[in-house]
Amino acid sequence: MVEIPAQMTAPIKAQPEKNNTGITMLDIVAFVWIVGSLIFIAVHFISYFYYKRQLIKNGRMIEDVKTLSQIEKLKRELHIRRSIHAMEYYEAESPMIIGFLKPIVVLTKEQYSSEELFFILKHELVHLKRGDVYFKLLFVIANAVHWFNPLIWIMHRETIIDMELSCDERVTKDTGYAVRKAYTETLLFMIHKRCSRRTAFTT
Repeated sequence: MVEIPAQMTAPIKAQPEKNNTGITMLDIVAFVWIVGSLIFIAVHFISYFYYKRQLIKNGRMIEDVKTLSQIEKLKRELHIRRSIHAMEYYEAESPMIIGFLKPIVVLTKEQYSSEELFFILKHELVHLKRGDVYFKLLFVIANAVHWFNPLIWIMHRETIIDMELSCDERVTKDTGYAVRKAYTETLLFMIHKRCSRRTAFTT
């Protein structure tokens, strides 16, 4: 005969579930991080779409034969098959490429010499050839995920600088001193005219 303890034969009572409705510090941190990332992304995309809308509304399609023929010549040289539109926009601080699916070469209302126009268009088309606007989109997304980290902000800025220097190197590759000097003078001219950047999604 084995006597079974009463505790083993007594029915097990279901324990009432604890109502864990308290917000932890981890929840607060996660909420702040998500909100910060969404705001960061929203500001950049709103800025981009607003600027592009203003460009389409107030810009003017370029019909100058010299400019268009130069673009076509450089497209053949760089093996670019995509269709590219060219516009003139008086509020543009500097020439740029804008647009992910339908790229637009934007020029300011400056009077360029043939040499300056060649360098400016080649610089922007090299950006287009390498898909730099897509890399900039990737950089902004990475910056949005790590918006709280100052090292990522520094990395983002330095990466953009390296991108521009690499583009300059590609434009002046296999050229002589006189060409590099002329290109540098064109860059200095455009830097002098530039005031600020409107959107991160342009070259």
